[in-house]
This record gives sequence, C-alpha cells and structure tokens, in this order.
Amino acid sequence: MKKKNSIVSVNTGNNNIVKKAIITLISIAVIFFLMYFLTTRILEKDKEDIKEEKYNAVIQYDKILAGESFNMEREEYLVVYYDATDEFEDLSSSVSAYQSKEDVIKLYSVDLGDFMNKKYITDGDIITSSPSELRVRNNTMLRFKAGEVTEVFDNKEKIKEYLSE
Repeated sequence: MKKKNSIVSVNTGNNNIVKKAIITLISIAVIFFLMYFLTTRILEKDKEDIKEEKYNAVIQYDKILAGESFNMEREEYLVVYYDATDEFEDLSSSVSAYQSKEDVIKLYSVDLGDFMNKKYITDGDIITSSPSELRVRNNTMLRFKAGEVTEVFDNKEKIKEYLSE
C-alpha cells in the first residue's frame, strides 16, 4: 500500500497582509506616543519658563486723560499737556524729573498723541472754563486749585523752567 503524501499548503499571502497591518498599527501607535510625549515635555518646559518669569505690576497714576483734568482729588495740582509720541519732544524728560521729586505740587501728564485726547487739541485759544469746553495746545501746562484753573503756561520753555525749579 502506498501512502499518500498530503501536502498542506498554507496561504502565506494572508499572513503577510496581517503582519503588515499589525506593524503599521504599532508604528502609528509609537509615533503618536512620541508626539504626545514630546508635546507634553515642551509644554511643561514652557510652563516652567513662565513660572520663572516674575512680572512686577506697575500702576501709574501720573498719566491721565485730558477729560479727567478737572476731576483730580487733590486740592492743588498741575497738568501738563504734550505729545509724548513726538520723538523730538524734550519736555518729557523735564516732566519725569519733576514727577520723581518729593514735596512738590503733584504733576499729572496728558499725552496729546493719544487718540482719546485728540478732541481737546486746538490751534486757537486755550479754553479752560469747564471740562467739556477744555481746549489746549501742545506744550501747555495748567495749574489747578480747588478744581479751577488758576494759571496757564503755554510755552514749552516756561514749563521747563517751572518744572526745573
């Protein structure tokens, strides 16, 4: 009797497709894991950098809007109106120097270069009768006492001279 040799053929094509699919899925999972890991490390490093930076909040009370000129709480004060955005303006250094002094009349500054202050600028006469009618020229300083204007300085040199005293 003859034995029949049975040949079992295994379909290796399907196995290769399954292997490729598993390798692809594992590769995608590894890439996602690496991307997640790198992203979280970068974000944590940014958070550490932000924590290390300390910000000192500075509230400045010396710069006001022109419309607030009559509303300051002091009995007597000065308000200087000038365009701080003008690169050739040398009045700002005199204003800063005066504001750093002690035992002087409080000086507030109004930046006429600010959009909110444009409506108070005039080329004509300076008007100081009321807050709603206030009109000033560039390089003007007003002295207030009890909410009323007592003195007007309309010349940059006079203002600088007064502030340097």
